[in-house]
Amino acid sequence: MSVHKKKNNSIFNSYLFFQKVLNQAGPAANASYSLLASIFLFIFGGFYIDNHLNTSPAGIIIGMVLGLVVGFYQMVKFAKYKKNSASK
Repeated sequence: MSVHKKKNNSIFNSYLFFQKVLNQAGPAANASYSLLASIFLFIFGGFYIDNHLNTSPAGIIIGMVLGLVVGFYQMVKFAKYKKNSASK
């Protein structure tokens, strides 16, 4: 086998390994993105309510708490789904 073919085969194997790692990490990344998105969405919603109702820190605090609750609920739901799918 020539050096060029070995190099191409090595690159291809590296690509396949990287693709496998990304496929395994995808669901965890999705869960963390949904956690962050829910926190930011509820915080900005609380900020919007604070600006229109002049209730300075209350809306942001309530939004942050609701965002954390919804985000962690999504993460627990994901963990249960992963656990159930792994046991089958």
